[in-house]
Amino acid sequence: MLIPVVILAAQQAQPTLVQRSSGWCSPNISNVIGNVTVNCKGVDPRALKRLNQQLGQMKLDRDKAIQIADQWTTRYTELEAQLSKAGDDSVLSRQAEEYLHEGELEKAGAILDQILSKEEADVTRAAAHEYDRGLISELQFRPLDALPYLERAYRYRPEEWPYGIEYSYELINQNDFKKAERVLLDVVDSTRQLAEANPATYQPKVAAVLNNLGLVYSSTQRLKEAEAAYQESVDIRRPLAKSDPGTLHDFATTLNNLANLYSDTGRFKEAESAYLEVLTIRRQQAKQDSAESQSDVAAALNNLAILYDQTQRMKEAEAAFQESLTIRRQLAKANPAAYQPDLAQTLNNLAYVYESTGRPKQAETAYLESLALRRQMARENPAAYQSYVADTLNNLGTLYQNTQRIKEAEAAYLESLDIRRQLAKSKPATYQPAVADTLNNLGDFYRAVHRTKDAEASLQEALDIYRQLAKTNPSTYLPKVAKALNNLAVFYAQTERLPDALAAFQEELEVSRQLAKTNPLAYDPQVASALNNLAIVHSDTGQRQQAEQELTEALQIRRRLAKANPAVYQQHVAETLNNLALLYQNTEWPKEAEKAFQEASSIYRELAKANPDTFQPLVGGALNNLAQLHLHMENTALAQTEVQEALAINRELYKAHPELAGDALAKSLLIDSFVLSDTHQPTSAVCAAMREAVTAAQTPHLKNTVTQLSTKQCTAP
Repeated sequence: MLIPVVILAAQQAQPTLVQRSSGWCSPNISNVIGNVTVNCKGVDPRALKRLNQQLGQMKLDRDKAIQIADQWTTRYTELEAQLSKAGDDSVLSRQAEEYLHEGELEKAGAILDQILSKEEADVTRAAAHEYDRGLISELQFRPLDALPYLERAYRYRPEEWPYGIEYSYELINQNDFKKAERVLLDVVDSTRQLAEANPATYQPKVAAVLNNLGLVYSSTQRLKEAEAAYQESVDIRRPLAKSDPGTLHDFATTLNNLANLYSDTGRFKEAESAYLEVLTIRRQQAKQDSAESQSDVAAALNNLAILYDQTQRMKEAEAAFQESLTIRRQLAKANPAAYQPDLAQTLNNLAYVYESTGRPKQAETAYLESLALRRQMARENPAAYQSYVADTLNNLGTLYQNTQRIKEAEAAYLESLDIRRQLAKSKPATYQPAVADTLNNLGDFYRAVHRTKDAEASLQEALDIYRQLAKTNPSTYLPKVAKALNNLAVFYAQTERLPDALAAFQEELEVSRQLAKTNPLAYDPQVASALNNLAIVHSDTGQRQQAEQELTEALQIRRRLAKANPAVYQQHVAETLNNLALLYQNTEWPKEAEKAFQEASSIYRELAKANPDTFQPLVGGALNNLAQLHLHMENTALAQTEVQEALAINRELYKAHPELAGDALAKSLLIDSFVLSDTHQPTSAVCAAMREAVTAAQTPHLKNTVTQLSTKQCTAP
């Protein structure tokens, strides 16, 4: 079966850049929705008032506001300490310090410009002045203005740890990863040397630099180097956290980054172990019962739940999301402005679990609650929350599409697309990828409802956007190019434009192989998927030897992946076996087909023991295939046994979700009618099965096919 890629919006933790301190700021308690205001320890109330005014103008969501306020406060306290040091310019420094306390940053900057204008023979003092001036620009939220000051401070005194860290931080924010890497490598070398003489002071700093170096490597797809950097940082921070609980937060941050890396590269056991340790730390910190520590527990549960979802452990995923949801509801009740965004996100993620486990009504309820919260927040702060409204609409569109609610699906997709297009006008770099994501889903929707012109236009536009983005950021967007090529190829195949389908699948395979060369753990699954799809088209065009080669290679890859991660990849082994069996069946190799179908069926049965909601429908489908094959092999008795079991499974599924299980039940009934006919049962029994199949069938093509057979067989001459 050719499977298009549908893109859903879920919350996954991204690598975190470690600053020189954290936890300065927390959201103020508020019972209104709108801009979040913060309270930051150690900041003069006058300066804090100015900071909140600036944050309000930025229209940020809560997490971003706190993150930026924390960074701002770190720089504020650093600059305050710098200016309070006695020196030749102590009078001017006192003036600048007072302006800093007042939040008059323009005036403070002007004073520091006076200091810089003086000839300074002492390189150390000159570097300090440049650094101070760079901090002022950062406090004014002018990172590009800060860069030349920070560069000179670092160049004058590269051994000064804060100068290199601050300079590299701004380089990373500007996506200048090459230069940031050079700076961080120099800083880590010099800090290691200092740590040899004074480990208590400098080992934590080595760990911080390594964390940020890991982020640079991760951002440039150098995952082995990223893992080494994160692991060394974790190894340093683990013993420090045992002796100094104050460092637990930084340790958990780097451990979470390492867990993300494991998850992204398909090393799910290591990822789970790391996420569970992070959760244990967060629970320990939450004993102090602060809102922020409880929020950290909820975030850790969220990340663990996403991992469980990726590994098809849906019960564990649901339990973790439910616990996260309970915490976030309580937090949002006390402080809606601060915590309703998190509540909406968890509802969105839980809805996806409900949808994946065949509970569309519960999924819709959760999505709609998430959407209502996000619409409410977007009315007060559209710049911060309109994109999240679009996310939930996109997911609702997918749910409605999967449950045959065509008008609602199109309306949701189109509203999501309109929001994202509007956002992309002012911030194309941020929102063009999201525009492409919705176009991808809308194109798949139009394909499913046979609006071929609309489908092709949407899918092609999505591909064009991803191609353009991949020119400047291939590591991020080439995978999306591959997925968009897959969807366009599926469209071409289903509209019988097989040469176009072959060309698109071939290009998808080439891109996927290219990605897999540098990161096989992450992209070998995509190579296998492309081979699987290409084989189906080659089979349909009579190139069955080529199809067999591709399916065999796909099966080899997937067996290898399943050996390391059976929970994730065994289902894909079964999918490829199923396709290989169909190929053998069509080439009159029934014994080989039987063997492959039986192995696929055994895999699905085993998976269904742990996750029946997801895999019991696939057991039913596998039994349909086996029964059909055995009918062809004239083994009617075995076919009868298999179709009866398939009927029992698919009838139960149909009772709960007729729109999802109707086609599978119709196929079982049709096969059963053939078995009844072959065993010379009364025509009334044969026709009863066919009529029930007509009622059960959902897709127009299958319903028409069954109707024609029923009419031919059961209409009296």
